[in-house]
Amino acid sequence: MSSIRERVWNWLPTFVAVVDEGSISAASRVLHVTPAAVSRTLRLLEAEMGEPLFNRVGRSLVLNERAVRLREGVAAAIDEVERGIARSLVSAFAGPLRVGSLGVLTDHFVVATLLELKAEHPALLPEHRNLAPAAALDEITRGALDVAFFYEELGREGVLVERIAETTMSVYCSKGHPLFDADEPDAATVTQHAFSVPQVGDSGRVLDGWPPTVPRRIGMRISTLRSNLEVCRSGVLLCVLPDITAREALDAGELRRLEAIALPTIPVFAARGAGGVQGGAADLLIARVRGRIEAHTAMR
Repeated sequence: MSSIRERVWNWLPTFVAVVDEGSISAASRVLHVTPAAVSRTLRLLEAEMGEPLFNRVGRSLVLNERAVRLREGVAAAIDEVERGIARSLVSAFAGPLRVGSLGVLTDHFVVATLLELKAEHPALLPEHRNLAPAAALDEITRGALDVAFFYEELGREGVLVERIAETTMSVYCSKGHPLFDADEPDAATVTQHAFSVPQVGDSGRVLDGWPPTVPRRIGMRISTLRSNLEVCRSGVLLCVLPDITAREALDAGELRRLEAIALPTIPVFAARGAGGVQGGAADLLIARVRGRIEAHTAMR
């Protein structure tokens, strides 16, 4: 803080008291100082501001236009300070926890963890929104979101983004597809068949993690990875699915995993405001989501 701002900051309580009480003598009683000390502080403030802040009408002080603007700014600052104090006195596990994610992360990891935290901390109020990575980063930047989870390595000034885990993906087909009963098809055979492919993400990368050096036939494009499960069940197209999404249908014998093409794991990132308070609900949420994903990966 500059020396000028520091001096003005120290004089503002006196200014506010005079405005609120309507006179120097009344302000001095509220502040427990002499009227002379109040007058001196006002003169110092007016000298720093470069012009008078009050029109003196008899013994009364009437705010001029500049003083009105200053009082509005000070009032807003006081309100924000009071809200900050209130937030600091509230438990780290009470009140809103604003979270953004999409698709598979939402369905299998994030919402389940939020429910777990809610059961442990009844005063916590989870608020979940479906947000793509770029939109989530925008919301964190403007203070409208506490935590976001996504698959793409994107950054933003003022946002802390960390790689927390990895998820596994595989190629699947279902009954009715020619490869469902095929005898151990190799990679060349698999890539002869058309795939349903999810959209390109905010980073410009296809979200199913397909290696860019391996060509494949595209028979359909779809918005999200989880929607591809229903496409795969149709038997018309091959799909790359998160293993956790395919597990139930795989165990039921509805899907077949095609092992000929090994896909890289997909990184999962967590984002939060770089200036956020550490050790609260947001940190615990990130840690729990990381644990859930790691537990799933170990079962693959």
